[in-house]
Amino acid sequence: MSAIRIHEPELMVRRGFSGFYRHFLSALAEHAGARGTGEPRPLPRMIHPREHESCWVRWKGHGVFFDMSDHVQLFDLEALKICSAYFKANLHRGIAGRVLREANLSGHESKLAPFLFFSEGLGDFERDFRRRRFWRLDKPKYDVCFVMGVYENPVRDGGASPFENAGVPMTPAACHFWIRWHAMQVLKEAGIPGFYRLTSRANRELEDGVNVCGNLFRREFSRRISDGRITMVCTFPHALFPWKASESFALGRPILVEQAPLTETPAPFMPVAGEHFLEWLPGAGGFDAAAPLSDSRSYRVLARIPPGRFRERAEWLRGVLQDRGRLAEMGEACRRFAARAYDKKAVAEYICAEVEKRIG
Repeated sequence: MSAIRIHEPELMVRRGFSGFYRHFLSALAEHAGARGTGEPRPLPRMIHPREHESCWVRWKGHGVFFDMSDHVQLFDLEALKICSAYFKANLHRGIAGRVLREANLSGHESKLAPFLFFSEGLGDFERDFRRRRFWRLDKPKYDVCFVMGVYENPVRDGGASPFENAGVPMTPAACHFWIRWHAMQVLKEAGIPGFYRLTSRANRELEDGVNVCGNLFRREFSRRISDGRITMVCTFPHALFPWKASESFALGRPILVEQAPLTETPAPFMPVAGEHFLEWLPGAGGFDAAAPLSDSRSYRVLARIPPGRFRERAEWLRGVLQDRGRLAEMGEACRRFAARAYDKKAVAEYICAEVEKRIG
């Protein structure tokens, strides 16, 4: 019997929002001998204060927990108490330390290991005979692929932007929508060729076909990425690399982020600034370490960026995009990086090494 057992083995084949389990769990199955088990999770999935994405693996009698929440301040503290290793997909050591101190759980901090979000089907982009048609079309048609999911449609509803109106509160929800909106508008106004689309994340009530549109099917989304020279990836207000980053790298396209994430990416999976990604708004903001954890400023980037700064950086980007040779070199570097970093054997080796350090 395998010494590594995966609870909820259906996560290895599930697609959609929860598809980010597939890559690393199948890596453990293929390269560490992990097998599924029908035994229940040691603890049910946390649903308060919000639903918390996570999974459990039983490792030589030890509990290993994978926290896949994109909320940097949110931990399953009951899971932390009983597990031997706790992988968090957007770990910030400072915030983690504050959370654990307030919960009187600082003694468990050594269990924490940084993790990341993998696209649900990185293997779909391997350059082999099964995908010849897809890769024959691998020629950029425009500069920027800008496809962003949003949770509201304040433009349609007559809302005001906190980036343009000092009296409008800068909340995480407001920042999430409006920074995407302003980025899209200034890039289009600068005449930068691209595919621009805000999507509803399957919430049809948001869709008006003008400001917010329906989601793209996954293969179409992948094609839009490979049709561009660079992929826009918004890191605000969460301050992390989302799974779109891994998909863009696998497709051989660098990414453009507001600024490098403030959360920790494990060293084997960390892309290099200037080689794999560019920063559009470097130094724009950070977490407010003086704010209490009850204040969203302590764990979200809520900087008020002047409209002129958006326009200035759009002009900067237009200049960068004129250097087609550099972008092509970055694309090749991204492809090599993805082939090395996201290889399932490398993923399994990282997880195994981090677990063995903690269980002895």
